[in-house]
Amino acid sequence: MKIPGIFLVLLILAAVCILWSAGCTGAGPPPEGGPASPVSWLGNVTGQSRYAYATWGISVVDPATGEVLYAENPGNLFTAGSTTKCFTVAAALEMLGPGYRFTTPVFARGTIAPGGVLDGILILVASGDPTMGGRTLANGTIAFTNADHGDANALGGALLTPTDPLAGLDDLALQVRNVGITRVKDVVIDDRLFETAQLADENPVTPIIINDNLIDIIITPAAEGSPAMVAMRPETTVWTLDADVGTGAPGGEPGIVIYGDDGTISVAGTVPADGGTEVRTFRPPDAASFARSLFIGALERAGVAVDAPPDGVNPAFLLPKPAASDMERVAELVSPPFSENAKLILKVSQNLHANTLLGIMAAQRGYRTVQEGLAQEWSLLALAEIDPASLTLIDGEGSGGNRISPEAMTALLRFMAHRPYTHYYRDALPVLGVDGTLAESVPPGSPARGMVQAKTGTVVSGDMSGIFLNARAMAGYLTAKSGRELVFAVFVNDVRITGIPDAIAVGNDLGRIAELLYEAY
Repeated sequence: MKIPGIFLVLLILAAVCILWSAGCTGAGPPPEGGPASPVSWLGNVTGQSRYAYATWGISVVDPATGEVLYAENPGNLFTAGSTTKCFTVAAALEMLGPGYRFTTPVFARGTIAPGGVLDGILILVASGDPTMGGRTLANGTIAFTNADHGDANALGGALLTPTDPLAGLDDLALQVRNVGITRVKDVVIDDRLFETAQLADENPVTPIIINDNLIDIIITPAAEGSPAMVAMRPETTVWTLDADVGTGAPGGEPGIVIYGDDGTISVAGTVPADGGTEVRTFRPPDAASFARSLFIGALERAGVAVDAPPDGVNPAFLLPKPAASDMERVAELVSPPFSENAKLILKVSQNLHANTLLGIMAAQRGYRTVQEGLAQEWSLLALAEIDPASLTLIDGEGSGGNRISPEAMTALLRFMAHRPYTHYYRDALPVLGVDGTLAESVPPGSPARGMVQAKTGTVVSGDMSGIFLNARAMAGYLTAKSGRELVFAVFVNDVRITGIPDAIAVGNDLGRIAELLYEAY
C-alpha cells in the first residue's frame, strides 16, 4: 500500500524522535594506531555516503577563551530546528530573569450584596503564564515527562504528568469563595495582554493557557475484541466524549481518529491489547472560551454559583477598559519561577510555550504582537555581539523557516556561559542519556552520558520520492573527558533518507560526534 505523503512524513518524524533513544552506533571506535585526536575521526562520520548531498556545519569553542577548537562551515546558515529555542529562552531569561513569576489575578466588578452575591462579573486577567498551576508539583517545580502530550498526535508515546491541569483554577476559585462571594452573574477571561497569533502549524499563541489549551484523550486497551476505555482530561461539561475504540490483537499498531464538533469529541479506531495506554489530544477552537468554561466549573466546585452557562464564546464585550478603577482583586495565582518554565521548554521542546514567550516579551515592553516580541531578541544579539546577518529568526519554536549559523549558536552559548544566571540556562537543557529529548540517546555505559547538556532540533519534509531530512541539529555545553568545558553546535541539512533505519543512523551519528568531542578534550 502506498502511504500518502503527509502520513509518511509523520511516520518518519516519529522515527526521528526515536533516534535519540536508539543509542550511538554510528562510526564506531577508532582503529588501532589511528590519529591521536578523536576530532580527526569526525570525517569518518560526516563523510559517509548517506551525506553525499548533505551539508554539515560544526562549531566547537572554548567558552572561557573564545578559542575555536573545530569548525566546519561555521558561517553558513543552516536550518536548525528546535535549537532555535536556545535563542528564545535566552532572550526571555535576559529580560525576565530566572526568578520572575507570573501573577494571574481575578477581579470582581460590581457590588457584593449581603450573602455574597456579586451583582456583576468575575474577570480572570491572563498573564501569559504557560502552565497556570497545572504542572506545579508539591516542591514548587514544574512537572514534565520525556514525551510531552503536545506531540501526542504526531508522535504517539506521550506520557501525562501526575499533576492536575485544573489545580491553578481550583486555587483561584477557592480564594474567590473565601472572600465571601457565593454567586456571580458571569465570568470573563481578559486575554488582552497580547494579540492571539498563529505561528507555523502549532496551536494559536494566546495569553491564556490551560493544559496547553488541549483536552487529553486517554485510551486504555481491554481484552482483545472488547471496547477500549476512553477518558478525557481535564473533564468539562462543555465537551463530551463519543468513543468507539476497539481493542485489537496484540502486536498491532494503534489507529485512532479524533474530531470535534458542537460540543462532542468523537474518538474512533483500535488499539492493540498489549499496547498500553495511548494519549491523544483535542484542541478546543478558542482558548479563552475553553478557559472560561473550566474556570466556571472550578468556581462551582468551590461553592460559587455562576448564572451564565459555561458554554458559548467568552463574553469579552463585558470587559472594562484596561486599568479600570471599579474592580476589586479577589484572588491571584503566582507561578513557580521562570527558570522552571525555561526547563520545561528546553527539556521537552515545548513549541507552544516557546512561541508564547514572544508575546510575553512584547508585553513586557508595552507591545502587543509576537512579531514585536521577536524583535526583542535582537537586543540580545546586540548584547552578545552576534552578527544579525548570521541568523534569521521567524518564531520561538524553531520551525523550518529559521536559519542559524553554527558560529552564531556557539557565540550565544558562550555569551550565556558568562551571564549571572548561566546555571539556570544550562540546567534547563536536556542531559545526554538522562532526561528530556536526550533521555535515552546513548547506551548506559557511554562515557559521555551526563556530560552533555544540549538542545536538539529536527525538521522533516517529504515528496513523492520519499523523505527529506531538512535538518538534524544539536547544540549546547559539553564537559570533556579532561574536565574542559566546551560549547558546540552540530548541524546537518538536506539528507535524503529512505526509511526508519536511515533516520536512526543520522541521529546516532550526531550522538557519536558528541562522544568524539568528549574524548578529544
